[in-house]
Amino acid sequence: MDSSNRTYLTSNLSITIDESHIIDCLVDHEEMPVDFENNHVISFYVKSDFYLVLYFPEWKDRGFQMYVVEDFSVNIDDLLYLKEIFSQLLNEGYSTDLLTKAHYRVDSIILMAKTLREVIHNDLADF
Repeated sequence: MDSSNRTYLTSNLSITIDESHIIDCLVDHEEMPVDFENNHVISFYVKSDFYLVLYFPEWKDRGFQMYVVEDFSVNIDDLLYLKEIFSQLLNEGYSTDLLTKAHYRVDSIILMAKTLREVIHNDLADF
């Protein structure tokens, strides 16, 4: 994804709401949803990067958001930060169903990070 369309929240965590780029990315990775009446939490990997796409179906806030954690298996602090963002939004009452799914997805990736790091970076020492 072109970095000019991203806003960096940390040095390895970015967000974009550029729907053209998000849709292109989803299509390129065969992750495009077919139903736009329901919310979606879509995650996939591109090399060592973790992509998390949220789709909000409500008319008042309809659209996509995409988060990217670069080299996610090493940058676990950025995953924890993303999880905390979702926790805070949930505490404030925003899109409870969707954000609960996103929070759970990130939490699952955090729990698997050590194993995934060994697969992705088999030469890295455990830290």
